[in-house]
Amino acid sequence: MSKVVRVEWELPDALFDEVLGNEARADDDAKQALVLDWVRCARVSVRQGAELLGQSYRDFLAVLAAHRVPTCDYEAGWLDHELRTPGPEKSTQ
Repeated sequence: MSKVVRVEWELPDALFDEVLGNEARADDDAKQALVLDWVRCARVSVRQGAELLGQSYRDFLAVLAAHRVPTCDYEAGWLDHELRTPGPEKSTQ
């Protein structure tokens, strides 16, 4: 079962024309912005986000990258630790 969500938002004509252009684009942009925010806030997974927008997983990854939405959540200091820890190719024997 699914539910339909409708959002009504009144924008000044000049802003609408400059930013959105037409109603179909406004709907698509609003849906995408909402889903990107849900992914950013970890409310839905990347796969769920792709499904909600009717996109393939790979195409949605490109959208996430274009909007600089991270797909990985690393702990603070993770990169520093990784750079200090020698890997197999760095170790000396």
